[in-house]
Amino acid sequence: MAVIVDAHYHLMQREWFPEPLWETLASHLGVHVSGDRGQKLTAQEFATKYFPTLWDPEGELLFRKMDALGINTTVMLVDDFGLALGEAAVSIEGQNKAFADLARKHPSRLIACAGIDPRRKNAVTILRRCVEEWGMRGVKYHPDAGWDPNGRESYRLLERIQEWGIPVVTHTGFFFPPLHSKHAHPLLLDDVCSDFPDLKIIAAHSGRPLMWETVASMAAIHFNLHGDLAGWQTMVVRDRPRFRQILRRYIDIAGVEKILWGTDDPVYDVLIPTKQYLEAMRALPDDTSDGLRFTTAEIDAILGGNAARLFGL
Repeated sequence: MAVIVDAHYHLMQREWFPEPLWETLASHLGVHVSGDRGQKLTAQEFATKYFPTLWDPEGELLFRKMDALGINTTVMLVDDFGLALGEAAVSIEGQNKAFADLARKHPSRLIACAGIDPRRKNAVTILRRCVEEWGMRGVKYHPDAGWDPNGRESYRLLERIQEWGIPVVTHTGFFFPPLHSKHAHPLLLDDVCSDFPDLKIIAAHSGRPLMWETVASMAAIHFNLHGDLAGWQTMVVRDRPRFRQILRRYIDIAGVEKILWGTDDPVYDVLIPTKQYLEAMRALPDDTSDGLRFTTAEIDAILGGNAARLFGL
């Protein structure tokens, strides 16, 4: 049976994120839950009901879900919002160490990607420790925290990431305020792709659905650029015909080898069960009613084969 890799997952604990991030998640996700699940929730009601279900520092809930859905490997991403929103209760070094420790306990099931804001004065030192001492196998960028991926601070990290031969997963597309989405525009990666031709780059969310064509077009000309489908499950529920059309076009433009499946869980599992998203992906080759065709080989590549290649599984 084909391998399945969730290439975009966030292990969560209250103390790992600044309080302003929890506040904006509660206010915005409460609206989405109201739309997708028919529950009218205030921000406080959402936080009280759902936040405790997200906290899983030892991965117990994650493993349970992986076993139930047949997910072989999960790529865990650390996010560094400290300089933008205030430092979390646990330092960014402590967060990265926690992810690395868990991945070392379960090397066949988990991959840990280090999160670091390149503006930190000790960013290079932290990242070197994450990769060389703790064995983290990728890096997560969240430029909407207030910096450009093609900026000077970023480049000093990218030079080392390219030397290590590990992927960088960088957020693209919109994100909730008070963060600044202009720094996550996919076009900012054009410089990065050209200046670091041997760097494996994954545009997280593929610009989210509104900017997917930019990511697809760039991936078609930059051999080192890829995109993941984290967060796309909302389209599966709200407009499945559109999802099929866009995914088919994405494959045709960029090449199927450039696309990775991911969930952005556990948050998105609250909105739309991951089981539903995975089943929709698996069912793509069986439905030709709209004239669109997906092969089993294409879906197998997206669901895990491509991530396995990039992360060296």
